[in-house]
Amino acid sequence: MSKSDISTLVDFVQAELPRDTWKPWPGGWPEQVEAALIDAVLSIAAKYGTPENGVRGAVSRYRKAVGTDRPNDLVRLAGRDPEELQAVLNDQKVSGRTKASAIVEAANNLLAAGVNSAADLDPRNPAHKKAYTDVHGLGWVTWEYFGMLLGKPGIKADRWIIRFVNRALCREAPAAEARSLLIEAARELNATPTELDHAIWAYERDYQEPERGATA
Repeated sequence: MSKSDISTLVDFVQAELPRDTWKPWPGGWPEQVEAALIDAVLSIAAKYGTPENGVRGAVSRYRKAVGTDRPNDLVRLAGRDPEELQAVLNDQKVSGRTKASAIVEAANNLLAAGVNSAADLDPRNPAHKKAYTDVHGLGWVTWEYFGMLLGKPGIKADRWIIRFVNRALCREAPAAEARSLLIEAARELNATPTELDHAIWAYERDYQEPERGATA
Protein backbone atom coordinates (compact mmCIF):
# COMPACT_ATOMS: atom_id res chain seq x y z
CA MET A 1 0.00 0.00 0.00
CA SER A 2 1.50 3.30 -1.10
CA LYS A 3 0.67 6.93 -0.35
CA SER A 4 0.25 7.39 -4.09
CA ASP A 5 -2.47 4.72 -4.21
CA ILE A 6 -4.26 6.31 -1.26
CA SER A 7 -4.14 9.72 -2.93
CA THR A 8 -5.40 8.28 -6.21
CA LEU A 9 -8.26 6.56 -4.44
CA VAL A 10 -9.22 9.69 -2.49
CA ASP A 11 -9.24 11.74 -5.70
CA PHE A 12 -11.37 9.10 -7.42
CA VAL A 13 -13.91 9.08 -4.59
CA GLN A 14 -14.17 12.86 -4.63
CA ALA A 15 -14.62 12.93 -8.40
CA GLU A 16 -16.99 9.99 -8.84
CA LEU A 17 -18.76 9.94 -5.50
CA PRO A 18 -18.97 13.45 -3.97
CA ARG A 19 -19.67 13.46 -0.23
CA ASP A 20 -23.12 15.05 -0.61
CA THR A 21 -24.25 12.06 -2.70
CA TRP A 22 -23.30 9.40 -0.14
CA LYS A 23 -26.15 7.20 0.99
CA PRO A 24 -26.12 6.96 4.78
CA TRP A 25 -25.20 3.73 6.54
CA PRO A 26 -28.52 2.27 7.77
CA GLY A 27 -27.01 1.30 11.08
CA GLY A 28 -26.83 -2.48 11.12
CA TRP A 29 -27.98 -4.33 14.23
CA PRO A 30 -26.34 -2.73 17.29
CA GLU A 31 -26.72 -4.80 20.47
CA GLN A 32 -28.33 -7.61 18.45
CA VAL A 33 -25.68 -10.28 18.01
CA GLU A 34 -28.08 -12.90 16.63
CA ALA A 35 -29.43 -10.56 13.95
CA ALA A 36 -25.91 -9.41 13.04
CA LEU A 37 -24.59 -12.96 12.70
CA ILE A 38 -27.53 -14.02 10.55
CA ASP A 39 -27.17 -10.93 8.34
CA ALA A 40 -23.40 -11.41 7.93
CA VAL A 41 -23.72 -15.01 6.76
CA LEU A 42 -26.78 -14.45 4.59
CA SER A 43 -25.05 -11.48 2.91
CA ILE A 44 -22.77 -13.86 1.01
CA ALA A 45 -23.73 -13.56 -2.69
CA ALA A 46 -27.14 -12.19 -1.73
CA LYS A 47 -29.51 -9.30 -2.37
CA TYR A 48 -30.63 -7.21 0.59
CA GLY A 49 -34.14 -6.50 -0.60
CA THR A 50 -36.78 -4.88 1.59
CA PRO A 51 -37.85 -5.60 5.19
CA GLU A 52 -40.13 -8.25 3.67
CA ASN A 53 -37.66 -10.10 1.43
CA GLY A 54 -33.96 -10.81 0.85
CA VAL A 55 -31.53 -10.67 3.78
CA ARG A 56 -33.49 -8.05 5.69
CA GLY A 57 -36.66 -10.08 5.31
CA ALA A 58 -34.91 -13.18 6.68
CA VAL A 59 -33.70 -11.27 9.74
CA SER A 60 -37.22 -9.92 10.26
CA ARG A 61 -38.66 -13.45 10.12
CA TYR A 62 -36.11 -14.67 12.66
CA ARG A 63 -36.90 -11.85 15.06
CA LYS A 64 -40.60 -12.66 14.76
CA ALA A 65 -39.94 -16.37 15.27
CA VAL A 66 -38.03 -15.80 18.53
CA GLY A 67 -40.47 -13.15 19.73
CA THR A 68 -38.13 -10.20 20.18
CA ASP A 69 -37.00 -7.24 18.10
CA ARG A 70 -33.60 -7.23 19.85
CA PRO A 71 -32.22 -10.80 19.60
CA ASN A 72 -28.95 -10.66 21.53
CA ASP A 73 -28.31 -14.14 22.96
CA LEU A 74 -26.13 -16.61 21.05
CA VAL A 75 -27.23 -19.42 23.37
CA ARG A 76 -30.65 -19.21 21.71
CA LEU A 77 -29.26 -19.13 18.17
CA ALA A 78 -26.71 -21.88 18.84
CA GLY A 79 -29.51 -24.13 20.09
CA ARG A 80 -31.62 -23.84 16.95
CA ASP A 81 -32.07 -26.86 14.73
CA PRO A 82 -30.36 -25.96 11.42
CA GLU A 83 -33.21 -27.35 9.33
CA GLU A 84 -35.82 -25.43 11.28
CA LEU A 85 -33.71 -22.28 11.04
CA GLN A 86 -33.34 -22.82 7.30
CA ALA A 87 -37.13 -22.96 7.00
CA VAL A 88 -37.38 -19.59 8.77
CA LEU A 89 -34.60 -17.93 6.79
CA ASN A 90 -35.44 -19.56 3.45
CA ASP A 91 -31.99 -18.83 2.07
CA GLN A 92 -29.49 -20.46 -0.27
CA LYS A 93 -26.34 -22.47 0.32
CA VAL A 94 -22.72 -21.43 0.87
CA SER A 95 -19.86 -23.78 -0.04
CA GLY A 96 -22.26 -26.68 -0.48
CA ARG A 97 -24.09 -26.34 2.84
CA THR A 98 -27.10 -24.37 4.02
CA LYS A 99 -26.32 -20.95 5.39
CA ALA A 100 -28.48 -21.83 8.40
CA SER A 101 -26.11 -24.67 9.33
CA ALA A 102 -23.13 -22.31 9.02
CA ILE A 103 -24.90 -19.77 11.26
CA VAL A 104 -25.62 -22.34 13.98
CA GLU A 105 -22.05 -23.66 13.87
CA ALA A 106 -20.63 -20.12 14.07
CA ALA A 107 -22.89 -19.33 17.02
CA ASN A 108 -21.65 -22.41 18.87
CA ASN A 109 -18.01 -21.60 18.08
CA LEU A 110 -18.41 -18.03 19.28
CA LEU A 111 -20.06 -19.19 22.49
CA ALA A 112 -17.09 -21.48 23.12
CA ALA A 113 -14.81 -18.47 22.60
CA GLY A 114 -16.69 -16.48 25.24
CA VAL A 115 -19.08 -14.50 23.02
CA ASN A 116 -22.69 -14.57 24.17
CA SER A 117 -23.97 -11.05 23.49
CA ALA A 118 -22.96 -8.15 21.26
CA ALA A 119 -21.01 -6.58 24.11
CA ASP A 120 -18.73 -9.64 24.28
CA LEU A 121 -17.56 -9.50 20.65
CA ASP A 122 -14.18 -7.96 19.85
CA PRO A 123 -13.39 -7.99 16.09
CA ARG A 124 -9.68 -7.61 16.95
CA ASN A 125 -9.65 -10.71 19.17
CA PRO A 126 -7.94 -13.53 17.21
CA ALA A 127 -9.90 -16.19 19.10
CA HIS A 128 -13.22 -14.56 18.19
CA LYS A 129 -12.21 -14.25 14.53
CA LYS A 130 -11.01 -17.86 14.42
CA ALA A 131 -14.28 -19.07 15.94
CA TYR A 132 -16.09 -17.51 12.97
CA THR A 133 -13.67 -18.26 10.14
CA ASP A 134 -13.19 -21.89 11.22
CA VAL A 135 -16.69 -22.51 9.88
CA HIS A 136 -16.50 -23.91 6.34
CA GLY A 137 -17.75 -21.24 3.93
CA LEU A 138 -17.16 -18.24 6.21
CA GLY A 139 -14.15 -15.96 5.80
CA TRP A 140 -12.58 -12.75 7.00
CA VAL A 141 -14.62 -10.48 4.71
CA THR A 142 -17.95 -11.37 6.33
CA TRP A 143 -16.22 -11.48 9.72
CA GLU A 144 -15.41 -7.82 9.20
CA TYR A 145 -18.99 -7.19 8.16
CA PHE A 146 -20.29 -8.97 11.28
CA GLY A 147 -18.42 -6.42 13.39
CA MET A 148 -19.69 -3.54 11.23
CA LEU A 149 -23.28 -4.66 11.77
CA LEU A 150 -22.65 -4.44 15.52
CA GLY A 151 -21.31 -0.89 15.21
CA LYS A 152 -17.57 -1.57 14.83
CA PRO A 153 -15.96 0.49 12.01
CA GLY A 154 -14.79 -1.59 9.05
CA ILE A 155 -14.73 -2.32 5.33
CA LYS A 156 -16.49 -5.32 3.82
CA ALA A 157 -14.25 -5.91 0.80
CA ASP A 158 -16.79 -7.67 -1.38
CA ARG A 159 -16.96 -7.62 -5.18
CA TRP A 160 -18.62 -4.19 -5.34
CA ILE A 161 -15.98 -2.58 -3.13
CA ILE A 162 -13.11 -4.27 -4.97
CA ARG A 163 -14.51 -3.27 -8.36
CA PHE A 164 -14.60 0.38 -7.29
CA VAL A 165 -11.01 0.26 -6.02
CA ASN A 166 -9.87 -1.50 -9.20
CA ARG A 167 -11.38 1.24 -11.34
CA ALA A 168 -9.74 3.91 -9.22
CA LEU A 169 -6.29 2.33 -9.45
CA CYS A 170 -6.64 0.96 -13.01
CA ARG A 171 -5.41 -2.41 -11.76
CA GLU A 172 -6.61 -5.38 -9.77
CA ALA A 173 -6.31 -5.04 -6.00
CA PRO A 174 -6.67 -8.03 -3.66
CA ALA A 175 -9.45 -7.79 -1.09
CA ALA A 176 -7.06 -7.22 1.81
CA GLU A 177 -5.32 -4.37 -0.03
CA ALA A 178 -8.64 -2.79 -1.01
CA ARG A 179 -9.69 -2.87 2.65
CA SER A 180 -6.47 -1.23 3.85
CA LEU A 181 -6.58 1.46 1.17
CA LEU A 182 -10.18 2.38 1.93
CA ILE A 183 -9.53 2.62 5.66
CA GLU A 184 -6.78 5.15 4.93
CA ALA A 185 -8.92 6.93 2.33
CA ALA A 186 -11.75 7.25 4.86
CA ARG A 187 -9.35 8.93 7.27
CA GLU A 188 -8.32 11.41 4.56
CA LEU A 189 -11.99 12.09 3.80
CA ASN A 190 -12.90 12.62 7.48
CA ALA A 191 -15.32 9.71 7.33
CA THR A 192 -15.60 6.41 9.12
CA PRO A 193 -14.64 3.31 7.14
CA THR A 194 -18.21 2.06 7.48
CA GLU A 195 -19.64 5.28 6.02
CA LEU A 196 -17.30 5.10 3.03
CA ASP A 197 -17.92 1.38 2.56
CA HIS A 198 -21.69 1.80 2.42
CA ALA A 199 -21.52 4.82 0.11
CA ILE A 200 -19.34 2.89 -2.34
CA TRP A 201 -21.45 -0.28 -2.07
CA ALA A 202 -24.69 1.60 -2.75
CA TYR A 203 -23.14 3.47 -5.68
CA GLU A 204 -21.31 0.53 -7.22
CA ARG A 205 -24.31 -1.78 -7.03
CA ASP A 206 -26.05 0.43 -9.62
CA TYR A 207 -22.97 1.35 -11.65
CA GLN A 208 -23.02 0.33 -15.31
CA GLU A 209 -19.74 -0.29 -17.09
CA PRO A 210 -19.55 1.75 -20.33
CA GLU A 211 -20.14 -0.42 -23.39
CA ARG A 212 -17.04 -1.31 -25.35
CA GLY A 213 -16.55 1.02 -28.27
CA ALA A 214 -18.79 3.67 -26.75
CA THR A 215 -17.56 7.23 -26.89
CA ALA A 216 -18.15 10.06 -24.45
